[in-house]
Amino acid sequence: SKNVRSPVALTSRSLLKLRSSPDILPEQNEEIVTDAVTSRRSVLNRSLSSLAVGYCLPACKANAEETSAIEQPFTVLFTIQLDSNKPEELSELEIECHPDWAPGAAARFKELVELGFYKDSPFFRVLPGFIAQFGISADPAFNKQWMYCDTSDKEAVKLCKQPLPDEPRKVPNKKGTLSFASSGKNSRRTQVFINLVDNSGLPNFLDGQGFVPFARIVRGEDIVKKLNDEYKGNVSQGKAAYYGKEYFEKVFPRLSVIRDAKIL
Repeated sequence: SKNVRSPVALTSRSLLKLRSSPDILPEQNEEIVTDAVTSRRSVLNRSLSSLAVGYCLPACKANAEETSAIEQPFTVLFTIQLDSNKPEELSELEIECHPDWAPGAAARFKELVELGFYKDSPFFRVLPGFIAQFGISADPAFNKQWMYCDTSDKEAVKLCKQPLPDEPRKVPNKKGTLSFASSGKNSRRTQVFINLVDNSGLPNFLDGQGFVPFARIVRGEDIVKKLNDEYKGNVSQGKAAYYGKEYFEKVFPRLSVIRDAKIL
């Protein structure tokens, strides 16, 4: 349906043109996810993992216990500046992450939080009655490594992080849950959105489009309602990724910003 909306993420293709024209910035090149397909390889890997745990020898016990510990829920705390004119007024958003919902997504989110990727990252796309999206770093170097690869730089290619493979959805995109945005199959990287309403079914059908929740808000849901939504979806993801904080502050200075993110 033409009325169906999707959280979309920057495609690396839109930034590759910077190789030959560094002074010409790419506009958004975003694609809408239309379906969710779990690869046969993912299904096979999960089946083999189950067999390995079921028939693990004593020597494997330590590894099994370590894996079990990693898969326990963990909490992330965002410190948010809602109003750009009031830097002294900070609010807290507590997020409970569930590896059992989507282990790949939870692990990627944890890694990015610990890396400092989301520090000073704004909520660049806030659409009332739909979603609040974040996940473009204020540091262009992070974006170059995690969001796109500069193929003209061999060292950059070596450091480039691959997108996450798709995972099966275990819980619906209910209000207060978090999912990674994507631009197609196996394309989740750094961008995450908060469901501001129940988006599992009508009218947005995010469940049917393959968006997989991995976390939920447990404290501060009222804060999400106060995020600045004046810019709607007008931020150019390509320019934001290339310039980072400089672009956000000069072109969209009143965005609500994640000032700090940490694992509790």
